[in-house]
Amino acid sequence: MNIFIYFIFYVSLLLLSYKVKLSWSLACSASISLVIFIFDIKKLSYETALFILFFNAIPFITEKFRRNFNAYKFRMREELASVRASYDSLMETDKKQIELNLEIERKMQQVSSLYEISKDMSTCLTFEDIFNIFSSVLKKSFRFRLAKLVLLKEYKSDIDSIYEIELGRSYAKVAPDNFDRELIDIIFEAQKKIIVTPHEDSPFLKRLAVIKNFETLIAIPLISEEKIAGILYIENIPKMYFENFLILAGQFAIELQKVILYKKVQDMAITDSLTEVFTRRYFLERFRGEIRRSMRKKSNMSLLMVDLDFFKEKNDKFGHLVGDIILKEIAKNLKSNLREIDIIGRYGGEEFIVALAGIAREGAFQAADRLRSSI
Repeated sequence: MNIFIYFIFYVSLLLLSYKVKLSWSLACSASISLVIFIFDIKKLSYETALFILFFNAIPFITEKFRRNFNAYKFRMREELASVRASYDSLMETDKKQIELNLEIERKMQQVSSLYEISKDMSTCLTFEDIFNIFSSVLKKSFRFRLAKLVLLKEYKSDIDSIYEIELGRSYAKVAPDNFDRELIDIIFEAQKKIIVTPHEDSPFLKRLAVIKNFETLIAIPLISEEKIAGILYIENIPKMYFENFLILAGQFAIELQKVILYKKVQDMAITDSLTEVFTRRYFLERFRGEIRRSMRKKSNMSLLMVDLDFFKEKNDKFGHLVGDIILKEIAKNLKSNLREIDIIGRYGGEEFIVALAGIAREGAFQAADRLRSSI
């Protein structure tokens, strides 16, 4: 048979073996071999026999090749899938890292902004100034429903004053409610900041939720001289703002403590430690100002000198402790029988001095006689 025909048979069988099952390609090769054998049976040559042998081996060779090739493709697919998974993982990690870097950068900008705000607060020496800055930043930088600053009387849990901050309006001084009082009790029990959310188990949640519904609550005790001087709390602030609010509140607490101590130092400088009325030096400063004001407005001004009779005799007889109590009671008596605008000072040992703004001679005599009678 012609070699070209053999070649065509080989190629055709190779293609067929690769496309169909092994049994089908074997049947085809056997049929073709049988036809060739029948046609060449009389003059069967060595080449024909060799052709038939290899021709029937083609399906097995092709099957082996196909299996190896399929196994190779499977390994390649697995490796490709592994590489793709690694690539996706790296891309996801890279994406998360970028998001984390952006989040860190955002937090750094916020912290930097809070630091600049804290510098502004640190230059203030009055409560009104630092609280104005704090409330302004709070409304501009955070989402919340309500924030309150509860100031307590010195070394007590009694409420002195409450300032309320709401979005859309300036802060205002308000009266205490049951929620404020319960929160004060909780802070004095815990002696630390508390963070309450409905989804977390908190021993204080039930006590507070009975009075008011809220989503989140942060309450921070404001410490001065190791005593709780006040409480700052905020309602319904999202968790994403917790960290930055705590930073701002912590800085506010430091500045508030500074203001409280500064005021105390000022009070010590201008207030007599025993009687808690103004010192002589500060009284004279205030009195000079009142004289200028009365001259400018052409209003009356009267001055009372108060001297305690027989004080030295009682002081020597009963002792200085009793004398101190007498001076304290006299100062209380003066305060309770005079107006808030009147200025009271301790001029000397048992001498007091009083400035009566807007009071003429006749009214001054009446005030003096009222004080004398009460004492």
